Amino acid sequence: PKYFYFIDYHTSICMMVHTDYMTIKNLRPHFKIWIERDGQYAFGGGVAEILSAVHKTGSIRQASKLLGESYRYVWGRIRKAEEVLGIILVETTIGGQDEKRARLTKIALALLKPYIRFETKIRKEVNNHFDKIINTLNKYK
Repeated sequence: PKYFYFIDYHTSICMMVHTDYMTIKNLRPHFKIWIERDGQYAFGGGVAEILSAVHKTGSIRQASKLLGESYRYVWGRIRKAEEVLGIILVETTIGGQDEKRARLTKIALALLKPYIRFETKIRKEVNNHFDKIINTLNKYK
């Protein structure tokens, strides 16, 4: 079998690719980005998605339905993020007729929107860089 070794010196990534597979298309890198505090997960795509759903629906219960998760799971993820970050992300109101009884705090909004922009920018950069790697590999077919 014929193999090609590719080293990307910018990222120190080394890949061994069989030449028969170098023409495979539609490859995409997958990765996760998150913020930690003292080695503990604090905030990432999952919590950002939960907070976005709470912001959209105004309700933890409705957010959990929107996400296809249990209320307990969603509320637990919010509370764990709050604990690790040391800030309140969601304020809730008990009782009343209004269905919208949960809202993001100002600091949650201040964290959420820039985090989403940050993650989007990183994903775009990774995909662009990966495309360059694939284009380089395709020169050797």
